[in-house]
Amino acid sequence: MSVLVWSVSFYVVVLLSVAYLTLFERKVLAASQVRKGPEMVGWLGVFQPFADGVKLFSKEYFTPSSSNSILFFLGPCLMLLHAFFLWGCSPGVWGGGIYFFWGGLYVLSVLSVGVYGVVLCGWASNSRYAMFGAVRALAQVISYEVMLVFLYLAPFFVAGSLDLEAVSISQASGCNGGVLFLALPWWCFCILAESNRAPFDFVEGESELVSGFNVEYGSGGFGMIFIAEYSNIIFLSSLTGVLFLGGGNLLADSYYGFLMGGLISSFMGFFIVFLVVLCRSSFPRYRYDLLMKLIWCQIFPILMSFFGVFLLVV
Repeated sequence: MSVLVWSVSFYVVVLLSVAYLTLFERKVLAASQVRKGPEMVGWLGVFQPFADGVKLFSKEYFTPSSSNSILFFLGPCLMLLHAFFLWGCSPGVWGGGIYFFWGGLYVLSVLSVGVYGVVLCGWASNSRYAMFGAVRALAQVISYEVMLVFLYLAPFFVAGSLDLEAVSISQASGCNGGVLFLALPWWCFCILAESNRAPFDFVEGESELVSGFNVEYGSGGFGMIFIAEYSNIIFLSSLTGVLFLGGGNLLADSYYGFLMGGLISSFMGFFIVFLVVLCRSSFPRYRYDLLMKLIWCQIFPILMSFFGVFLLVV
């Protein structure tokens, strides 16, 4: 019973974090454009996410007549379930809030199947725009996930373990001599592409795809898609702190190590989330074919050279 209560409480916290991430994003975008942002619902707009959620999920759920109605409904559910499965091994104070030894392999396995929900939504909609968005997502994943896997596995090679806690301790102790810190910008590049965020939000390219794979979705289906997207942003940001910055183990040996470790881990995740949001207001959308060329012809050779040097140093 206690495990069930813990699990439910944990996912409620994740959903609350997603709700307030939407408010935080709107505030940051407003500040970058010299606006005030949401401030009418509650003090400084603190209840705006709940008002948006009630409005969204109370709308009529519309299914296009030409779509595959069963798969059309299951697509957003699969995306939300994938986001919850990612949090099944959450990067917390020690690297695994819900801890088990093969956590690193588990996260990599779950990340690799995230595109199936997008493809299912696009295909089940039976719409050209939605299908184009799904196909673009598939091609994009094949490109950047090669780089993502190499960057993801590098800290595990250093730690000699697939345990997220061991990786976090290894990073906090600085046993790699700071070499992996050089890979952090490339990893942030992958985070933007993995979570479909600007300037690499080609799956939801409004200018050329009319919102892409989710063009036929509204109401609860639309809400579940974007809950999954924002949940992935928070997860990947927290994972970044564990893999490359030491997570909550930086002060693990101090008297207040537990409390300070949690605060440091939370601050790292929050800072990465802030950078992801800031990129949306700072950079225009990149062109799709240029992204493919950038990854395969420029970044990938540089990354292979980096790993050659990295293996020699380590």
